[in-house]
Amino acid sequence: MGSRSIAGGTRFPVLARWVAATIVATAVPASRADDGSSAVHSLEISQDFRVRVSAALVLGRLRPSGALEALERALGDTHPAVRVAAAEALGSLGDGAALPPLVQRLSRDPSPSVKAQIRVTIDLLRVGSTAAQAGASRAAGALTSDVRTVVMLGAMRNATGIRGDDLRRVLSEATRIHAGALSGVLLVDRDSPLLKQAAARHIPVFSLDGNVTQIAESPMGSSIEVRARVEFTLRRDQTLRGTLTGAATTLGSGPAMSDEERRQLQDDAVQGAVQSAMRGAEQGLVVASR
Repeated sequence: MGSRSIAGGTRFPVLARWVAATIVATAVPASRADDGSSAVHSLEISQDFRVRVSAALVLGRLRPSGALEALERALGDTHPAVRVAAAEALGSLGDGAALPPLVQRLSRDPSPSVKAQIRVTIDLLRVGSTAAQAGASRAAGALTSDVRTVVMLGAMRNATGIRGDDLRRVLSEATRIHAGALSGVLLVDRDSPLLKQAAARHIPVFSLDGNVTQIAESPMGSSIEVRARVEFTLRRDQTLRGTLTGAATTLGSGPAMSDEERRQLQDDAVQGAVQSAMRGAEQGLVVASR
């Protein structure tokens, strides 16, 4: 693990981790499921694994009735690409009820790619549950006794040159989830009344700014690999106190991917990179608070 010098001579770890989040994006025939009800049906009866992959991803995006149960069953599909898609879609649903079947599948699935995605989804669902509890505390309008640090969400930027607002939005949403779930940390917006309470209790307050610094795509055999890097800066009283970096990669099925599937790979890579960066944030905040 490296480190870098910052203002005031303080040293703060630069935390770079690699998340093996392997998502399969597959070109499918014209008969692909395009709505929630047909997606459930296609996932269960189609003989074409590509249609089943597409159906699983549709269920994660549209969240129709019966999606959770259908995706849980798909974790036992005969094709690993479908199991990967089912695990990814369960993460999109965000329902903690999927944790037991995911954990059970993790212990016996023979595919490294499936296991990698299941681990990512399990982490995401566990983080989301913790974030929901933290959100309830914020809604109560008071700092709980276990809060050691307040983090104020700052600017979220996309510096990759890819046009559009999608990457910045994904960065912001993923940061809210993963930073908000850090132990002893309360994540607030700039106008939160909790900032005054934190000052009165002498709780350290940091601003957190994020940036998507890289989206790179390269061929990998018959597949396409998408890599993302993110960087976060922590400031206290306008003084830089540290930097967090993270990286992740996703894998698609090749040049036949649609634009929508390519964007999904990019979004998944950014989400994984944020998760990667935040894994070291608790320790970094302790150091930066000194």
